[in-house]
Amino acid sequence: MSALVIKAWRADTKPVDGQNTFVSITGREGGLIAWLLSLMGVDPTTTIRVGLERVEFSSASLAGTESRMVPLQSVCSTYYGYHKPWKAAASVIALFAFLGFSFAAPSSHTSGEGFSLTTLALTTGLGTVFALLYYFLNRTLTLGFVEHSGAVCAIRFKRSVIENVDINEEQARSVCTIVQRLIEAKEKRALQAARS
Repeated sequence: MSALVIKAWRADTKPVDGQNTFVSITGREGGLIAWLLSLMGVDPTTTIRVGLERVEFSSASLAGTESRMVPLQSVCSTYYGYHKPWKAAASVIALFAFLGFSFAAPSSHTSGEGFSLTTLALTTGLGTVFALLYYFLNRTLTLGFVEHSGAVCAIRFKRSVIENVDINEEQARSVCTIVQRLIEAKEKRALQAARS
């Protein structure tokens, strides 16, 4: 599954809406076309909602909708991950430096001058700019839930430039903590009801 760009991220220890939802995260497919479709109301999105009773995963596309509701007591763990594509960014810089070296060496032979440091510096600088853009736009955050049955439900998100929404590791950890507290509170309520 490709990473979705974050359209909306709301998570708090108090309900974020009138339906007792504590976590509501919405992502959409990346790109300008998907954004234009969302402006027209044709919004292929994926949403995670966590309330007092259940975790709900829903996805909508042009073909229809699909929802999965998991009772909160069926979730045994939550997890998050944060991937930083520094290796790919370093590869982009190395590629541009190699291209700069490749262009600089032949030009020094034909012009009779020494090695062209200007060509090497310009291409490496351009590569660095592209690498930084790639790095900051392709950091991905994975947020997932594991059920008692072993089923794993996870969604990968990346920064949204158009909506200007970026999420960091601390915010993902906060969502996992909120869900764990909701699970523990649900278990305590179930124990108290069983004792009564």
